[in-house]
Amino acid sequence: MSDDLGTGKLLADDGLLARLLGKTAKGRNRPLLYGPDLPVVLLTGGPGMGKGRLLRRVRDDFGRYVPAAHVDCAAPVFRERAGQRPATRSAATEALRELAVQFGAWSGDGGAIGAPRLYAGLVAVAAGDPLASPAEGLDEVRRHDVLLPRGTFWGGVLHRAFRAYLAALGALLVAQPLATPMITAILDELFERTSAEGRAALEACYGAYSGAAGHPRLGLHALSVDFQQGGEARANAESFLFRALREDVEAAYTSVRGRLARAGRPAVLLDHADGALGRGLVRSVLLDREGGHHDRVVVVATARRADGGRFLYRSADGSGDAPAAWSPGDGGLPAWRRRPGGVPGLAAPARGVLLVRMPTLTAEQQNHELARLQGHGRDEGHQPGEHAARLRVESAVHRLSGGRPRFVTRLGEAAAALRVADPAAFTDWTLLDVPVRSRSAPDAPPRPVAELLLDDLVVRQLPEELPPEQHGHWLDLLSHLSVAHDGDCAQELLRVRQGGRDERLSAYRVAELLLDAGWPYCERHFIGDRGLRHLLMRRLYGMEARGTGLRADQELLRDCFARRAATAAAPEERADALFGTAAAHAAHHGLAAGDTEGAVDRLTRSFPARDTSRSMADWCAELLAVAWSPGRAPLTGARGARRARALGETPACGDDVLRRRVDRLLHAVWLYEDRSGPVDPAVTGTWRQLLDRLGDEPVPGIEVLTRTAGEWAERARERQPLLPCACTRHLG
Repeated sequence: MSDDLGTGKLLADDGLLARLLGKTAKGRNRPLLYGPDLPVVLLTGGPGMGKGRLLRRVRDDFGRYVPAAHVDCAAPVFRERAGQRPATRSAATEALRELAVQFGAWSGDGGAIGAPRLYAGLVAVAAGDPLASPAEGLDEVRRHDVLLPRGTFWGGVLHRAFRAYLAALGALLVAQPLATPMITAILDELFERTSAEGRAALEACYGAYSGAAGHPRLGLHALSVDFQQGGEARANAESFLFRALREDVEAAYTSVRGRLARAGRPAVLLDHADGALGRGLVRSVLLDREGGHHDRVVVVATARRADGGRFLYRSADGSGDAPAAWSPGDGGLPAWRRRPGGVPGLAAPARGVLLVRMPTLTAEQQNHELARLQGHGRDEGHQPGEHAARLRVESAVHRLSGGRPRFVTRLGEAAAALRVADPAAFTDWTLLDVPVRSRSAPDAPPRPVAELLLDDLVVRQLPEELPPEQHGHWLDLLSHLSVAHDGDCAQELLRVRQGGRDERLSAYRVAELLLDAGWPYCERHFIGDRGLRHLLMRRLYGMEARGTGLRADQELLRDCFARRAATAAAPEERADALFGTAAAHAAHHGLAAGDTEGAVDRLTRSFPARDTSRSMADWCAELLAVAWSPGRAPLTGARGARRARALGETPACGDDVLRRRVDRLLHAVWLYEDRSGPVDPAVTGTWRQLLDRLGDEPVPGIEVLTRTAGEWAERARERQPLLPCACTRHLG
């Protein structure tokens, strides 16, 4: 995918990022946006929306002209390094150390940015392990030598040579055991060789630590002790270390040399910041800035939840503390400003956040990317029939991707490897079955693109709060839930599919985990993203031979709701939130399982001419609910058979005229709502005729049929779903 696909407005010369950083991607100066109080920018969007790609683009392009340090908060390396010495390391200290190393490697205008304040804090933490031997303690201290800036800058903090300081640390090993605790000896050496300028810097930083009363040694001791205690005390120490790093960066800009040589603003880029590590780092910046401790570091982080994450909300002030939100499609630039008022320490951190919603790709952007991946122009060099095949592929990508960039990229790779022999037989599932090579494992055998997408979007992005014992079952559970509609429906599936396990998840907990993982909510589908639902349904179809697993889940739900309908004592007890009645819900799943006759029987019996308790409006709504996107496409290659039934070319059996008409209408609506292939005008053209013929029955409400025919025809002309929901509104 071209790196700026879908994010051009964010990366433009007058876009949000250029105005925040004060530099364009080509190095030209731009007026600074906001300041000195800066928001933390959270890029929000579910899996595959391009958040990490955008951060890498900022690092690679803007990072040539302003210092930009980037870490992936989900990278296992930070936890692994912390696990080697848990008493003196944590994932947060390892991430901060990596940020400092990157700032120290900056070679642009103004030169490297040293981190003496962070160094002092990390040294205090490293020397604070009371159980470490002197040799182990000094090894841990000297591990941070890489943070000591070379050249003249460090002379302002240590007035002896850099090598002399390191030699002094090594000399502490001469007398064993040490006459004083390790941390005291290390800090004595540090302050012994610190110049007046350096002492002032450390006093201003660590003298402000809780309980230090302006004395930097006490502050460093207290920070080390807090880190050793763990829990909330360690979190406070980690938060202060991030402040120390930002003060190091700020000092590099406010020094005499910095004011002359540096322009723009530096950036800290935190990918996958909605995990524990990222939340801690983001929270520390938010609390500092809420308390008036401002700096010029532009913090851009990513979060999968649309609201940025539940950790932002901890105040009783209500919606007034909700973060500001903006999308590139809104136009202009966000006019962010911290809301005045609020009690320090009690105001919600969300006040300091600017949520930037990652944009989905337009149809034009998707088509451009498909053409690029397929390596050809839009209208040149096509063989006869290739144009029709290309249009089929493009429409499939639009339907499946919903504009999600990762979907478009993967499906575009599959389209490049696909040769459509018969465009009329092509469906969305044809594209999902195309084998492609994984970019992360190019030597591995090609796999169906649907499997690669599930790896990208689900397996590698598990919800943080998913219990470890469920990691191996998560994809299986979601596959079964691809046929569910609401929590009630999903709970019935999970009750059966988790029957042999001690550790179980409820459907309502799964819904929370999906939301936390960044997947959207849909009022009519439990899996609220249409593309993900198709991937999971395809996987469910392949879990057992010939789709028996998918059919079994549909039959399970059919039987469940049929029992509810049969045991109901009164009509109102048969109510169903989505389908009107439990019987209609059962007929829907029966149709998805292949029981077309049962669905036709249900609709024929409930037609107002035969069930006088039903109104015509209710019957039309039930017809639509039964036929609505039942997900049977993978179970049949029989779109042609359904088309013949809808057009009356293969008439239904029996002499019941009403039943035959209902049969044709059901198949016509079902085929349209399937939407795994293009809309067939011949099928939609039958609706008015079929609905009018139903009016031959002498029953009140005939005018409803005429009105319904007009409404459906209008939707069909725009290729819109007859029963729209959150995850199908992009269809057209």
